[in-house]
Amino acid sequence: MQFIKKSYSCTKCNQDNAGLLFVKQGYNIVKCRNCGFVYVNPRVLNEQLGIIYQQNYFTNNDYGYSGYEQEKALRVKNFEKWIGKSEKFINGDIPVRALDIGCAAGYCLEVMQGKGWHVEGLELDEKMCSELKAKGFSAHHKLLENFETDQKYSLITLFDVIEHIPDVDAAFQQLYKITNENGIVVMVTPDYNSIQRKIMRKKWFQYKPVEHIQYFTKDSISSFAERNNFKAIYISVCGQYADVNFLINRLRYYHFSSTAFLISGVLRLLNIKNRFFYIDTGSLFVVFKKK
Repeated sequence: MQFIKKSYSCTKCNQDNAGLLFVKQGYNIVKCRNCGFVYVNPRVLNEQLGIIYQQNYFTNNDYGYSGYEQEKALRVKNFEKWIGKSEKFINGDIPVRALDIGCAAGYCLEVMQGKGWHVEGLELDEKMCSELKAKGFSAHHKLLENFETDQKYSLITLFDVIEHIPDVDAAFQQLYKITNENGIVVMVTPDYNSIQRKIMRKKWFQYKPVEHIQYFTKDSISSFAERNNFKAIYISVCGQYADVNFLINRLRYYHFSSTAFLISGVLRLLNIKNRFFYIDTGSLFVVFKKK
């Protein structure tokens, strides 16, 4: 697909005063000289961003995912861990009414439904959304900012989503409207200040400038929340589950072939090729509540 690029001012401070850090896949990764926020500029035209996710995003070798559904077991374990961390902050509502934004194939919905909760999802991929509806899920083919509902949710999750959204303030404002007074919003997003980013530098796997258009830190994500009447009540580092095949495939995908070969040999010698590992991948896990 041919994307149109457009320059935008800094999402955090609305100033147009950014310095180039480097170029990745033909896109400029820049840092605002005024507030220090890191983002992609110029980036895919806002009007085209939604199109990226509508078809083949989860079976794509150029951006998105190349094997999302093949890694279901790992993704389910991620969601079980993240939802387990989230539920201790849920206050009052029994049963819980939950909304998963960017719900993809519905693995997180399945985990939440298994707890007896009322669940809904937003998903832009037309095929996945249709399949979720066929399975009986309440799935909406809507952008967050266009989602209209009379419901108020006690839990809203955005797992690896907020970095895709161009207007972060508008996203928080919409979340405020649909979160109930005791509800929480939980996000997982890449941490620009992570040790992984500092070590890997330009090769950091979270630099995906077609779709990852904003790069947050603890301070910046908290700042967006605070000015939109949320407060961060819990922040921690976050990882994900992996197995040998996942690690090797990811290393090869990001052109670390020699490292992949070495790790593959070591892990197979140790006879742990079928085990799961929870590894710190340099993301943030953040729980927000209304002020």
